[in-house]
Amino acid sequence: MPTNKLRANMSYREVNPKNLNPPEWIEIKISTGTQSTLQDLKTFETSGGYCYKSSGNSQNRNRFIYWRTYQDVLELAEISLDISLQRNHLRLRFTDSAVLNVSLTEQEHSMTLLVVTVSSVHRYDFPLKSSGKETSSDEDQSHSIFYNVTEKINDPSSFYVTDALGAMPSVAVSYLTDDAQKAYFAVAYQAKLLLHEMNFVTGQTVTNEVKEPHLMHRLLSNLKGALTGRSETLESAMSMVFSEVEGSLFLMVLYRNNELRLWSLQTLQTVASINCSTGSGLGGSGAQGPQSNQLRKINDQDFCIFLSHEIGSEFICVSIMPDPEVTSVLRLVVQHSLPAPEMDLADFDATSSHIWALWSNADGDYHVSAVFLGSNDAVKWVSSALEPPPDRYCLTMERGIDPREAYCSFIFHPGRFERNVIAKALYMFRRVNMQFDVRQLSMSVLKEQVCQAVEDEIQNELKEYVINDEEYLEIATRLWDRFYSCCEQYHIQFSEPIGLAVLEGMDAVCMVRRQSFALLRPCEVLEHLLLIGEHNEEVATYVAPLFRNNPSTAKGFVDLMNVITLLDKLISEDIKVELDNQLYQRESPLEVISKLVTRITVGDDNGPMLPSNCMKQVHQKLQLIPNLKPAVDVLLDVLCMIDPDAPRHDYSNCTRFLQPTGALFGSEYGLSILAETVRQIAMIRFSVSRNLLVLQYMVYGQDGLTTESMLTNMNYLNSYYTLVWIAETAISSNTPAGFEASIQRLSRAQLFNGYTRPYSTHLRNHGHDQTTLLSLFLQSKGLFCALSVLLKSSSVQLETESLNLRDSLLQLVGLINKFLWPEAQDYVFIEWLFGTCHHIIVQDYVRILSNWCKGNSHSRRFMLAVSLLDCGEAHKAVHLFQQTAEGVLKDDFLFEHVLKNTPLYGKLKESNTARKKVLAEDSQLAKVHYYLKVIQLFEQHSALGYIIQLAHMAMSVLRRDDPQLPMFQSIVFNNHLQLGHYEEAYHALIYNADTSRRKDCLRQLVITLFQNKGLGLLMEFPYTGLQEEFENIVESRARSMSIDENEVYNFLYAFHTSKGNMRKAATVMYEQAMRLQVDSDASHALERRCSSLLICINCLNLVDNRYMWIAKPTIGDERVAPDQDLEDKDDAPTGQEVEVLELADIRRELVHAEALQELSHHRKGVATLENVTPEELSYLLVNSGLYTSALKLHRGHTFSVLPIFDSLATACVTATEEKDADAWAWLQNNDLADLPHRNNAADMAWTLLQKLIVDHEAKNSTSIRKSVVNKLLVLNTFVPQWLMDSYKLANSRELLQLFVKHNRLLEAADLAIEIICAMLGAGSEYFEFKHSVNVTNPQLSFPVNTIDLLLHALKVNASEDIEYELAHTKLEEEVQRYIETVKRTSEDKMRLAILQNRENLQQQYQPQ
Repeated sequence: MPTNKLRANMSYREVNPKNLNPPEWIEIKISTGTQSTLQDLKTFETSGGYCYKSSGNSQNRNRFIYWRTYQDVLELAEISLDISLQRNHLRLRFTDSAVLNVSLTEQEHSMTLLVVTVSSVHRYDFPLKSSGKETSSDEDQSHSIFYNVTEKINDPSSFYVTDALGAMPSVAVSYLTDDAQKAYFAVAYQAKLLLHEMNFVTGQTVTNEVKEPHLMHRLLSNLKGALTGRSETLESAMSMVFSEVEGSLFLMVLYRNNELRLWSLQTLQTVASINCSTGSGLGGSGAQGPQSNQLRKINDQDFCIFLSHEIGSEFICVSIMPDPEVTSVLRLVVQHSLPAPEMDLADFDATSSHIWALWSNADGDYHVSAVFLGSNDAVKWVSSALEPPPDRYCLTMERGIDPREAYCSFIFHPGRFERNVIAKALYMFRRVNMQFDVRQLSMSVLKEQVCQAVEDEIQNELKEYVINDEEYLEIATRLWDRFYSCCEQYHIQFSEPIGLAVLEGMDAVCMVRRQSFALLRPCEVLEHLLLIGEHNEEVATYVAPLFRNNPSTAKGFVDLMNVITLLDKLISEDIKVELDNQLYQRESPLEVISKLVTRITVGDDNGPMLPSNCMKQVHQKLQLIPNLKPAVDVLLDVLCMIDPDAPRHDYSNCTRFLQPTGALFGSEYGLSILAETVRQIAMIRFSVSRNLLVLQYMVYGQDGLTTESMLTNMNYLNSYYTLVWIAETAISSNTPAGFEASIQRLSRAQLFNGYTRPYSTHLRNHGHDQTTLLSLFLQSKGLFCALSVLLKSSSVQLETESLNLRDSLLQLVGLINKFLWPEAQDYVFIEWLFGTCHHIIVQDYVRILSNWCKGNSHSRRFMLAVSLLDCGEAHKAVHLFQQTAEGVLKDDFLFEHVLKNTPLYGKLKESNTARKKVLAEDSQLAKVHYYLKVIQLFEQHSALGYIIQLAHMAMSVLRRDDPQLPMFQSIVFNNHLQLGHYEEAYHALIYNADTSRRKDCLRQLVITLFQNKGLGLLMEFPYTGLQEEFENIVESRARSMSIDENEVYNFLYAFHTSKGNMRKAATVMYEQAMRLQVDSDASHALERRCSSLLICINCLNLVDNRYMWIAKPTIGDERVAPDQDLEDKDDAPTGQEVEVLELADIRRELVHAEALQELSHHRKGVATLENVTPEELSYLLVNSGLYTSALKLHRGHTFSVLPIFDSLATACVTATEEKDADAWAWLQNNDLADLPHRNNAADMAWTLLQKLIVDHEAKNSTSIRKSVVNKLLVLNTFVPQWLMDSYKLANSRELLQLFVKHNRLLEAADLAIEIICAMLGAGSEYFEFKHSVNVTNPQLSFPVNTIDLLLHALKVNASEDIEYELAHTKLEEEVQRYIETVKRTSEDKMRLAILQNRENLQQQYQPQ
């Protein structure tokens, strides 16, 4: 089939695993007890590899082992492209014994390693894990076969020491039998060949010499050599292999004289031989040429030999075949003879279809080429494209750029140089031998050390000079270039190939380097034509089936690619770099190409860039293509990555992490190779598109803008540049700063549903701080999405079928390129990039695509807006969000992320599936959901001003009667409120269409203004239609807040006062006083309560007399609103009693509160006295010496004040008698303002008593004076004269009675005498008598009983004291005189009455 020929003749391309962790070597020393032979034998580095047989075992898929040897060291590395293996690097050091041969043989349950050294043979078994073991965990599956290797491997039973009598072997080979019971080791010395047979069952090793059995034959051979001048070294073995044919083991040996012999291991005799030089097309002489002859085994019957002749070299394919003439006799038959390129062979390997060879030329450059053996017409060498070292043309030094920044970004770009290369370069640059463990050194630390080392060198050169900036930059550039040269040298040294091994099961070749390895993967058509360009005529016939089976079209396509390849070689690298930079700066591809064509053809001051003959050659080749337009169309078809009509794939099942086991290309090696392949192919296609656009411009000029092919190619050029940018852009392997916060914000807005973490966790970074954007995408999401599509689009079973790189790698690369394609229908990459929250990368990605890419523009704009918002540039983000709103239903990414969790999603999904037109209402609702998501993002960033803008944008698309409108109006209100725009917030709530939302907003406004002390604004707002609700809100807040720090009542009072509603103001103040009484324990609560009651009284005094009352508020669950005005006292609410408080009630409460306040200054625990009666409170005040306060409390109450005066009288007596020093203390607590000052506290106390009696004694009452005098008399003290005088003027008889009652007889006698005298007219003005005893005056009340009792008492005591006798006598005389006077007066009154009566009668009877 032509497609098979295409595969057979298509070239391969090197792909290097990059940015990998430094290997952790398991170091094992093996000592055999032999003497050192290293100084006696010169060995070269050798290598090899083995590819596992997959056979349905997914663990062995894409898995191989490669090894390298140098002197006594054998390094083995097990690599899996699917599984991240642990402890997969093994270094065996055979102490002082050089390694000659290594072979690996796979059995069902183990892998056997056979090693031949110059003094020993070794056998080691490594267990294999079978996929049938269900109990094996993922961790066990990630274990390498070397995982459990320990020092126990150095077991004497595993090796055998050979004895060659001091001779040094040069060549060796080993072989394990199919039953794994025996191993054969063939060791060739200069003059003999030994065969060691190691029996694993018995543990014995038998040694035999392989030689001719006949002595005569050996003598003749030696004689012939002596006569011809040739030594026996011509008979020495150069290369050997084992073979098993029909159950018999054979050893094939290639000798120095080009003779090939087949030895039987059973008979140790030669069974067949052939001289490879005989019949050679190069005319070999039979002697070995300048290069070493080598023999490789293809299979048990076929072998490949490299023969070096004196002139030229060749490859010969030899087969073991039965002799048709003699039964049971084998013969060697030459199948192919191929001339080799004129280069030095470093290594080669052969399969049944290909011969692979590694070459080096005189300049030390290496090449890999292969020849296909399947057909005679295709026997041509096809080169493989090897990766060049890092290109210095990519390192551009623009003017003004810091050399440190430029070189660091280039040297430490992910994958450009390995850590060990940079570390070695650092040692060389510093010229020190100090080394450190590279595995423990992160790239960031290594970068710091490099920068420090270069800076130290710069300072060393500058320490004795003063230079300007330009000279400093020149020195810095030179030193940085020197360090870069060190890196380049070590990179080339470590990357030098030492061998290759064909991994036939993977359709790949492993090229073993000094410190790493590389894979040669199959090329695609464009890669082969652009990079290799060999045998393109034959390629045209092979690729014809791919192009509609049209040979002419295929030939035109290949011819066009030849011209593109020629042009690619003509354009210099610096021009290509400049073109890339221009595209990065978003210049138009047409302008870039037009400038390029002008520079190529016309040139600048120095003339055209390319000679005219080169351009003429390009034009001629273009003209020789008869069907140029179809060829261009075919090339554009090849460059096209996506099918616009293809359905979008569902990735819901591929959104998990990459696990360390099981995923195709899921290991760090596989991902690295996959990412590098994507980059390589993107670069190739970008170059093809660029060169094609140059050709199109050269053919069509500016008129080509109207051609569809040129426009399409410009789009492809931009697209492939984007793919290259993604593949090469560095990004941190770790999450950026603020990543978790950004993800949480997206999750809260339901824009990130946790489909996968954008940063993979299973791959071990081990110090790699950076990777590429493409690698990170593949690690976390890209690979699994590609595998999901691969499984769905083909019938491939990844778990059971073995896939080679052509079937798997190139298909995956194509799928990944589709994901990365800027206009792809699938938004896998955009979704992942959105979740990385790496804002610099996101913004750069969107910037690159902004000028030309129309597809997915809305999702990219949305992603950019979110990124800008996270970066604090909300002013830019808000406009982008507004522009993106139109794409909610047009863009799949926005549709899924914005509407996913909304009720509208299912309805619109069905409409899209049925391809129905979306209703205008649904489109409007989708925008509403979009703006709500965006507003949620801005809320989390506290970008309140921009939320208002977004809400207005949303309202602009809504109708006036839309039910969603009040929600956005509330959003506007809330954000104005949070910004402190209280007036705007008030206007926003006033215009809210929803009544309930309006009330809620008003409540928020009130609460916020109270919290921010914006009471002035609250007073100013008109509250049109909301005043009642406003009052209720404020009252509710007042009642809900603690009364101790409650300014709301004062605000309510001020508000009602400003509105002229004094009764409501009074009610508010009274409620505040109540709450201060009930709820507050603060020290100033009583003071505030008194103030509130005073204000309440003042407010009621300003009300009409008819309404000078309030309804008492209720403190508790059942509450009467304090603003409930009852026009009539009988209009109480049904079922609820209302207590009406008049002005007098409030005043009484005020007096009570003031008394408590005064008492609180002199007594603790007043709070417990809230419920005491006024009378009890007065007692407490009196006890504290607060007499004036106690008397003040009496106002409005009915309790007696007599105890107050009794106590005060007692205090006065105490102050007088005891000269109490503390009298001033209690005196000062009373109101002394109106009293004349006295120096004596006692005098001041009596003066206070006098004033209080005068102020509080009621008219025509003597109760207070009676109580005071009574108290004084009880205390047996004198009654003050002022009190006597006052009492006599009020009720002297009562005073006399008190004196008599308390046995104050002498004073009573004196008073009685004064009273009698006053009655008789002498001093009546000092008594309460209005007149004396007289004929014309009414009768006076004489205290007969009191005076009689007084006389009796005086008489009784007269015998004991003369004073009583004198007093008795005098009183008796006065009484007698009074009696006489009263008798005479009475008689005179009787006569006078008779006379008056007579006169009245006479007047009545006199005639008129």
